[in-house]
Amino acid sequence: MDTHTQNDPNNPINYKETQEDRQHAKDELMRDTLQELSIKYLGEDATDFYNDIEDLGSKDSHQIWEDLNDNGFFHVDIIYYYKAIEYLKEHDTSLKESLEIASEYGYNTENLNSETLASLHASRDRENKFYEFVAPELDKITK
Repeated sequence: MDTHTQNDPNNPINYKETQEDRQHAKDELMRDTLQELSIKYLGEDATDFYNDIEDLGSKDSHQIWEDLNDNGFFHVDIIYYYKAIEYLKEHDTSLKESLEIASEYGYNTENLNSETLASLHASRDRENKFYEFVAPELDKITK
């Protein structure tokens, strides 16, 4: 028998899946899931912020969150006053949530502006959506 057909995935009779094959498939599924869901729910491709994209299958959603956080994925920067006001009108009209987030980070009213409040709120919203929509799907793959 030809040794090339012994482990050929296109020849299912002789193909023996290895642990390396399973890990590679898991890595690809995690990458594709992260990419698809982050674009859909978070508005940006999280895989662009991931340094070691080939090793995703060995991590759980919290480890992936930490890596993405370290690479700035959850930091949303709303820099124009008009855009900040529009964002806050749509997402936090009372400013209650934004002020609570700012307080958690040590801000006080003297060093806050609309851009900072909107950026903090949008960043927290991205984190929350990650845990609501993306993390559960990633965790299904790791189990």
